Amino acid sequence: MKRFLKFGTVGVFNTLITFASFTFFFFIGINYLAANVMGYILGMLNSYYWNKKWVFQDERNKSSIFLKFVVVNMVTLGIHTFLLFLLVDYAGLQPIFANLFATGAGLAINYFINSKWTFRQEQQVGRLEEK
Repeated sequence: MKRFLKFGTVGVFNTLITFASFTFFFFIGINYLAANVMGYILGMLNSYYWNKKWVFQDERNKSSIFLKFVVVNMVTLGIHTFLLFLLVDYAGLQPIFANLFATGAGLAINYFINSKWTFRQEQQVGRLEEK
């Protein structure tokens, strides 16, 4: 539970970065879907750093971890962008409000996949090395 709370804390800051970036890009005239992708990428980079160092405390320096993290976040971005599109183009919500709703959609999926796949520490490997 403590790890999930840390993940949530990082998520709040990522959301602030993503939402502020989205809002900025949208208000300077960038299409809301493009603004979403640009803002999400900025939040994702922040998320990777803090999740790796603080939430999951993963000190491995493998490029595969970053690649897995990017894959998980691209799936989440796809879900987020699709929901944003539906909420704006079909439900008639303003992009700023629709983005707030779409942001929450990927939290559980993102946490679950990152904790079970991206930052999973192989417990058995450590035991074998100790012998």
